[in-house]
Amino acid sequence: MLIFDCTQDACDFFSKKIKGKNTSIVQPAAAAQALENESAADERVDRWQLHAITFGRTNVLAAMKVDTRYAMLFVGLKRNDVQGFLEQFTRRYIGSLLELAVNVRQQMPDRADLQRRIDAWDESLKPVHFFKRGDRSVQTHLNEVLGFAAYDAYEGRGLAVEYDDLVEFDASVNSMIRTVRGTDSFIPVQRELQQACPRLGMDMTEAQIDEGYSRLRSMRRGVEIEDED
Repeated sequence: MLIFDCTQDACDFFSKKIKGKNTSIVQPAAAAQALENESAADERVDRWQLHAITFGRTNVLAAMKVDTRYAMLFVGLKRNDVQGFLEQFTRRYIGSLLELAVNVRQQMPDRADLQRRIDAWDESLKPVHFFKRGDRSVQTHLNEVLGFAAYDAYEGRGLAVEYDDLVEFDASVNSMIRTVRGTDSFIPVQRELQQACPRLGMDMTEAQIDEGYSRLRSMRRGVEIEDED
């Protein structure tokens, strides 16, 4: 099951007027608790916070997973295009982590087994629910992500729009150290990999995942330095 906690701006983004009356897929916060209580025992729940903003005339949605603080940016969607958002979300979320997991481990299950696992992961992200609620700590980190996007849009190389550029943006912000009160500092993508690898049939400890990701980052930095020279 996939749950999106929507800020007021995200609620407004996913609403439309029909015969002069506002309609929306976003449910009130009270409905969330009952659903989560019913699902806790037998379903995996992936919970994200969703915020909407505009840069000029361009719509931007920022999503952040509540437990890992893994973030994704979506640019140029039409208002209330729920299906378009979900298609982009699932494709990029699973695709990016699959590619990253391969680079970290360099060894995967056979193709048929891997495809079954990917299909099961995709299926686990259904059904999808949107609720009007939010977490201040998550929103603080989301605002930081949007700050980097704003810098690119107005002072840097321009706002990422294409798939590969968005993947690169996500990778950059998810490699930054995050701090949540009461916990040790962490890197979001490492936390996300710790959840993704078992789903993909990769038998790795947290220490092995962290070591593999650190090694991959070092290799990429070396390539970037060579390119600059």
